[in-house]
Amino acid sequence: MAELITWYDVLGVTAGAAGDTISHAYAQRTAQLRPALVAGAPSPVVAAAARAREAVQAAWLVLGDPDRRSRYDAEIGLRRRRGRGFARGPHQYGQDPYDALRAAEILIDGDHWHAFSALAAWLALGPAPPPPAPPRRRLIVPDVRGLFYRSCQAVVTMAGLRLEFTRLTPDPLPVEGLIVGQSPEPGTRARRQDSLTVQVWHPPRHRSGR
Repeated sequence: MAELITWYDVLGVTAGAAGDTISHAYAQRTAQLRPALVAGAPSPVVAAAARAREAVQAAWLVLGDPDRRSRYDAEIGLRRRRGRGFARGPHQYGQDPYDALRAAEILIDGDHWHAFSALAAWLALGPAPPPPAPPRRRLIVPDVRGLFYRSCQAVVTMAGLRLEFTRLTPDPLPVEGLIVGQSPEPGTRARRQDSLTVQVWHPPRHRSGR
């Protein structure tokens, strides 16, 4: 799995999910990937389902064990915020807007009135002109084959891409679809807000010959 994709994404749960939620998600994913549902499907579907089964099993081995899960959370930079569940490491967040005021207070020996005056004087200058739009950064397209649709959607959004999809099954069962193909290919260079088109497969509601 790419660095952007976590075992939480594979099971379709949040980082702060309870153990029972993770267990239920694992059972649900396993049921949706049972061989009987994939039997007779085109080879790309069979390959994606096999990939998904391996990923789901690996995710369960990590997240289903509290000690392994705790070590994994530390490895990927998850930290618990007071009363707010989990968040990624601080390098992914902007500066707290109050940090600037606190820093100003420290620089003037904690004199709150002078800090407030300095801030008010700065605000009196009026809004600064908006900075020029930065050029769109290039990024690497993640490999989302073998993910289920909602997990794919979360990963693609996090990557800064726009998700489009084509449905491969005309009369699908009402279950979450599996990603079996994508364009551009994994590892391709793209720009933020470029489109990533995925092919989504569902087990058919009615099988031929039955």
